[in-house]
Amino acid sequence: MRLYPRRGFTGLLLALLGSSWRSGSRATAREPASPQHSDSGEKTAPPRVQLRRYRADAAILLLGITIFRRSGVGGGQASLEESSDGASTTRTLFFAAGSDPARAHGLNRLGWIREVVRESNSIPVEAQYFGVLTASPEESLEHAKKSISTPAAKNSIYSAVSGRNTPGESRSAITHFELNGGAQWSDKRLIETAQSTFQDKVEWRATSWPKATNQTPPTFLFELATLLRQRTPHAAGRYVYNEQEYLLELDAPQFGKPTGKADRLLPVHGKIRNQRTGGLTIFTVWMEDSPGSIVPVRIEYQPRSFLRLVFEPADV
Repeated sequence: MRLYPRRGFTGLLLALLGSSWRSGSRATAREPASPQHSDSGEKTAPPRVQLRRYRADAAILLLGITIFRRSGVGGGQASLEESSDGASTTRTLFFAAGSDPARAHGLNRLGWIREVVRESNSIPVEAQYFGVLTASPEESLEHAKKSISTPAAKNSIYSAVSGRNTPGESRSAITHFELNGGAQWSDKRLIETAQSTFQDKVEWRATSWPKATNQTPPTFLFELATLLRQRTPHAAGRYVYNEQEYLLELDAPQFGKPTGKADRLLPVHGKIRNQRTGGLTIFTVWMEDSPGSIVPVRIEYQPRSFLRLVFEPADV
């Protein structure tokens, strides 16, 4: 059964690609740096970097059955960078994805997020995040169809989020701005414009977390990486983003089962629940069977009941 023409499906996939990011700078991860010198003149180890680039594939589902599939509708990148100086450690986590207008009849959607977490003696003392998202109104199949049929505007509307979590507290704000619709997620101008919106008068919101007055509320990517490091059949934690608390659960029944295959990929099934609204998000990441590997090899996410996005290694 085909509800819309092929072009409509293709546009729908890309129209929703950016709507996966509802919450929170650097556009790309750096390559490993040369050894640095501390203030005392001693050499410090260069940052440790894990980085993967992805190809985005998408499928339209009807009653859970795939009725349309398109490969290479966009791409993305994920990275983790860790640097240490004595008892202090800084972790920078990054994820971005965007559509390929050439394969979507000119439609462009993007989203990216960066988190920087500073630790002292292995305890997080500060977490900052920043993100940009194409402001897309597609909340249903019909909304997406209307977006596709509407001629593309010269400028696109974007949303930006900025936040900071400290022991027992969090603070964040969201802004909106316009920019040329052809901007890509790695466009320096996009990042600079997003950052500049927070230099004006912004409505910052702050929240106290009395149940954890001595702890810095984790952010999403950081908490995900923390749970993945545990390599246990079940792991659970919480994080705070945009002044809302979320429960994150991971199930990986294959961890700890020897198979003799050094290059196997292990599926980890994740659930995210908004503690205020009860909204549930389900995803799966495929990890290398290695304790030191944190950045997923493959990501599958279903932002809508009729849409599935899969991020495959870019060289596949």
